[in-house]
Amino acid sequence: GGALYGFHGDSQTRWSEEYQENLYQHQIAMLRKVPFLRGISPWILMDFRSPRRPLPKIQDYWNRKGLISNRGEKKKAFYMLQAFYRQLQNE
Repeated sequence: GGALYGFHGDSQTRWSEEYQENLYQHQIAMLRKVPFLRGISPWILMDFRSPRRPLPKIQDYWNRKGLISNRGEKKKAFYMLQAFYRQLQNE
């Protein structure tokens, strides 16, 4: 689930930070149910250039699935995943 940094809406608004955050929340809930799982990693840490992502005003030739924007700004999903990792550390 890609998100454009600074674009906000509810958890069902595609391309919003809330949409991406919600997707990660659901994935973590699902992964917590896998007893033999020993680690996870986000799919893409930082947005990157992609000629296959032409959607104007949203992608503009960037893959927006990163937790950090192409300008280094941390999206809401970054902080959600950070909190999850910290919680695991304390378990």
